[in-house]
Amino acid sequence: MDMSKIHQLIVTIGVLVFAVTSVRAQGQLEALRYSQYDVAGTARYSAMGGAFGALGGDMSSMSVNPAGIGVFTLSTGSVSLGILSVGTDATYLGNLSADTKMNANISNAGFVARFKRKRGEEKQWAWKSFQLGVSYNRTANFQRRTSIVGVSTNSSIVDGWVNQLNNEGINYADIPTELVPGAEYTNAHMGWGTFLIDTTPGSVNSYIRNVAPFYGQTQQVRETTKGSMGEIALSFGGNFGNALYIGTTIGIPRLNYELERTYTESDSQDTISNFGSFSKTDYLKASGNGFNIKFGMIYRPAKWIRLGAAIYSPTWYNIDEQFTSTVSSNLEGAGQYTISTLDGAFGYRLQTPFRAIGSLAFVVGKFGLISADYEYVNYSLAKLKSRGYSFDAENADVKNQLHWAGNIRIGTEWRINAFSIRGGFAINGDPYTGKYNLDNTRYSLGVGYRLKRFFIDLTYNLHRQVDAYQVYETNFAETVTLNHSVITTVGFRF
Repeated sequence: MDMSKIHQLIVTIGVLVFAVTSVRAQGQLEALRYSQYDVAGTARYSAMGGAFGALGGDMSSMSVNPAGIGVFTLSTGSVSLGILSVGTDATYLGNLSADTKMNANISNAGFVARFKRKRGEEKQWAWKSFQLGVSYNRTANFQRRTSIVGVSTNSSIVDGWVNQLNNEGINYADIPTELVPGAEYTNAHMGWGTFLIDTTPGSVNSYIRNVAPFYGQTQQVRETTKGSMGEIALSFGGNFGNALYIGTTIGIPRLNYELERTYTESDSQDTISNFGSFSKTDYLKASGNGFNIKFGMIYRPAKWIRLGAAIYSPTWYNIDEQFTSTVSSNLEGAGQYTISTLDGAFGYRLQTPFRAIGSLAFVVGKFGLISADYEYVNYSLAKLKSRGYSFDAENADVKNQLHWAGNIRIGTEWRINAFSIRGGFAINGDPYTGKYNLDNTRYSLGVGYRLKRFFIDLTYNLHRQVDAYQVYETNFAETVTLNHSVITTVGFRF
């Protein structure tokens, strides 16, 4: 391979121009990532599987069904602390690998002030009280570490890069200035600049892997994600006749997401001539703020039954991203090469889908209750926007590939004097098909101790997710993630 330093410099400059396209190519994944909720909430809420839409009286209510604030009979303050352990098992090319990540966080904190109505309270059908509250709820968790290892005998990620260049038919001298939208072409250009790709002898626009046709390399992925979504909820509600509760919440959500992914191919068995290893590292950091509004009601037609309903507006986010990519190669006798993009930056707006929740609860006197929520969300309604980019292709992918889904939550609580035991189950519909399976389920168990002015709750949760992880264009791994969390809530009533 006869490439000059000038060629390498030109390729590097071309790569820098392409950097901004990487964030745009991920539009569908971003729309889904920030549209899915997993409210941690208080220990009591979590122990009952999040099935609180018809119950209320819990600090998590303000981000679930705002009418729940009207159920508070005393002014209340509470804080919930969580400890999280996320373990991921990955199966790839017959090989099993595992990794774990720990995190401590505040899952919920808030205060509700109750204002008792003094005049007309003796009437049966009258406003009994009004409530004003503020709370913070952790609505999604991005903490995860994934390790994937396998030996490939028939493919390489570079094969896809070579195909892209061949399909385009680009003259190698034109590669640095060919502005093709999409991150895949950036990868191909970086592979060319680090000597992983060469021209076919005698050709200027036909390409091959520089180690063709040899395979047998060890492929490894090391991916770490950090961050969360959380919402500050400002709520107002009321109690009408101890039978109808209504409320509204202004939500101010914030998201932080950070990803670092390193993909490596190496000749660990020393069977491929003129090849040691290469790696590609991608880094992405996203932060954003948003706004939404929620309305809800709870109706108690009889003492033993409660009905609930809530509707959420879309959340309108403004999101800023920073990103960079690096490819490094070690070709043994041919040398070592590295190309890095400049730090890219891109801002855009995201409108998540609206949501609707219907709830039903049965109350067995002072001894216990059973509750269920059904949440409807149409992920295909998410939309991305930007002043400098149309997102037409990405929004078309969202509309055509994502689906509406129903999320089901079921919970129960049983009391013995001041002690309570709770259990819950939740299952989410597949955002691509709308179907139910056991690939996204939650199980929970908790206990509580409640006095008139003080309460403490403890909950254990298990969230199981099964996913297909795309290592590269043609190769996938299966991952099973077990999210173990323990939440403790301490609260006081005034």
